[in-house]
Amino acid sequence: MMLMSRLGNEGLGHLRECLTQVSLPSDDVSESGRQFYRFEINGEWLAYGGLEGAGADMLLRSVVVNDALRGRGVGRDVVSQLERCAASQGAKRIHLLTNTAKAFFLQNGYVVCERAEAPVVICQSAQFKYLCPAAASYLQKTLPTTRD
Repeated sequence: MMLMSRLGNEGLGHLRECLTQVSLPSDDVSESGRQFYRFEINGEWLAYGGLEGAGADMLLRSVVVNDALRGRGVGRDVVSQLERCAASQGAKRIHLLTNTAKAFFLQNGYVVCERAEAPVVICQSAQFKYLCPAAASYLQKTLPTTRD
């Protein structure tokens, strides 16, 4: 079973290395308002992923899967766990920007939107302002409502 654990500042080094290897932004991972998670089985890392913000709209950040495990459903499981995590914190929608994984996110229920349609809180993020190029695809997904 895949274990999801939240990273503290001491765990961000390997995350930064992995993000750099796949050309994802890593400059702001230690700033406040971000939560990053390590996904592993028996202590071996499978993937990383994160969330940014709080409230009804959150940003999906920095999903990276171990090269040896790509194409085996790990990314899908990571995104699903991050969506549940966001929903448990009150998120109603997840937003993201991507240069290379648009097809993956479309297969996982995300829809392409115009950047101008993004909520102000998302537009004010470093991802939207300067970390991701204007050519990056903007996608969002409405999360299912959970019942207590």
